[in-house]
Amino acid sequence: MATQRCIRRLASISSKEAISSRWRPALLPQSRRVHPTYLTRRTASTAPSLGQSIAKAIEADGPISLVHYMRQCLTGKDGGYYTTSPDPFGNKGDFVTSPEISQIFGEMIGIWIVAEWLAQNMCNGKKITLIELGPGRGTLMDDILRVISRFKDLSKQISGVQLVEASQMLRDTQCARLCGDGAKPEWRDVTWGATSKYFDAPVSWYEDVRQVNIAADEAPFYIAHEFFDALPINAFKNTSDGWRELLVDLKKPTSNLILPAGAQQQEPEFCLALAPRQSASARALNSLSPRYEALSRIADSTVELSPDSHSIVIELCKSIHHANAGGALIMDYGPAETVPVNSLRGIQRHKRVSPFTQPGRVDISADVDFGALAETALRPDLNVEVHGPAEQGHFLFGLGIEERYKQISKTTSDPEKLAILKSGFDRLTERGGLGMGRIYKALAIVPEANGRAVAGFQRFASEYEAAQEQDGEAQSADERPAA
Repeated sequence: MATQRCIRRLASISSKEAISSRWRPALLPQSRRVHPTYLTRRTASTAPSLGQSIAKAIEADGPISLVHYMRQCLTGKDGGYYTTSPDPFGNKGDFVTSPEISQIFGEMIGIWIVAEWLAQNMCNGKKITLIELGPGRGTLMDDILRVISRFKDLSKQISGVQLVEASQMLRDTQCARLCGDGAKPEWRDVTWGATSKYFDAPVSWYEDVRQVNIAADEAPFYIAHEFFDALPINAFKNTSDGWRELLVDLKKPTSNLILPAGAQQQEPEFCLALAPRQSASARALNSLSPRYEALSRIADSTVELSPDSHSIVIELCKSIHHANAGGALIMDYGPAETVPVNSLRGIQRHKRVSPFTQPGRVDISADVDFGALAETALRPDLNVEVHGPAEQGHFLFGLGIEERYKQISKTTSDPEKLAILKSGFDRLTERGGLGMGRIYKALAIVPEANGRAVAGFQRFASEYEAAQEQDGEAQSADERPAA
C-alpha cells in the first residue's frame, strides 16, 4: 500500500525531530486555533473601541448582517481579532490546533499529498505548487515539507509554497518557521517572498486566495486546516412568513444607571434579532439547495450559510479542473450530513463566551457545513470529484497514523516523551464524546478520475472501525469542539 511505503520513508527522522517540546500542548484540554502573543496588542487610546464603533453604526443605520459583524470582529483593520491581540495580558493563546498537538498530524497530511501525487501518475510531469489557506504559525506546512523532503523526486517537482495570510505578524512567524530563524519576507515585484529551508523552494504570501498564481504547467495542492470555520456566516430562521434573516442588533441595557463624568464608558453588548421583513438573500435561500427547501417546511428551523466558503471552494475547483491535476484537502469541524444549527460561538482564554461581547477580543467561529462545500464542488461545470467528509480519526488511521505512532515510540525510552506522544496520538484520533477524531472531518476535492480510491477515505479493517461498531451512540446535531 502506497501510504505504508511512505510511512517507512519517515523512519529516518531522528527522535529529536519526532518528539519535541511543542507536543506539550497535547496535555491541554482545549482545541482549535492558536493565537499567540506575537500579534500586535491593542494600545490605550481615546479612540472608540471596535464594539463602540459597531454600536454607533447600528444606532445610525439599524441592525447589521451577521456576516458584516463577524468580518469586523475578526479581520477589521481597526480592532479585529486577527489584527490585534485578543489578550493584552499576555495569554499564550485561545486554542490548540492539531498541528500544535503532534507533528504526526502534519506528517499524515504530507503523506496524503505524496499519495495523491503517486495516484495521479506523479501529476504527469507537472510542477507542484503547495497552497495553504490560513497557515497559522506555519507549523503544519513545516511538517508537510519535512515529509516531502524524504521523497527526492517530488521535492524536485515543487515549484513553490504559497500561503494565504493577511497578518504581517503571522507572515513573519511563518517565514521564520519555514525559512529559518531570522528570515523575513521580502517584497518581490508583486508580493512578499522568501526561500524555504527545504530544498530551496520559494515561499510567497498573499492576502486572498484569488491572488494565488498558478502557472499552466503547475498542479495545485491546497490545504485548508481550520480555515473555513473562521469565515463569516449568515443565519436565517423559518417563520410563518418564510425565511427571515437574523441580524445583529444592540442589546438593551439592563439598567438606566447614569455614569459620573469621566467614568469609563461601558462596552456595548449585541444580540441576534429577526429582520422585520424578508431580505433578498432570504427570498433566494430555497433555490440554493434542496436541503434548505426541505427545512423551509419545518417550523422555526434555522440555517447557517457561509457565502465566502462557497466562492472559495469554486476557486479551488476551477484551478484543479484547469490543471487536471492536484487536489484540495479541507479539515475542520462540523456535521457530516446536516446543516449547522446555532453553532456560532465565541472563545476567550480557553473558555466559551458569547460571540456578542467584547468584539475584537473574542475569537468567533461556526461549524463548517460540509454538505454545502460538497454541493458547491459537485456543480457539473467544475468537473471534480469529492471524497468524504470522513471523521478525522478514520482519515488519519487510513493514512497510517497508527504505524507512524508505533514507529516513533521505538525511538525513545523516556517516559515523559512517551506519555506526550501517546497523549497527542489519542487526542487526534479519539472519537468518544466530543473527541477530535469524531467531530473534526476531512473532505478531499480531486480531478475527475472515475471514482478511484483516495488515500484516507478508503474503507479498511482496523481497531478504529472496531471501536466505531462498539460505540452505538448517534452523533448529536449540535456537537461542538470542547472549549
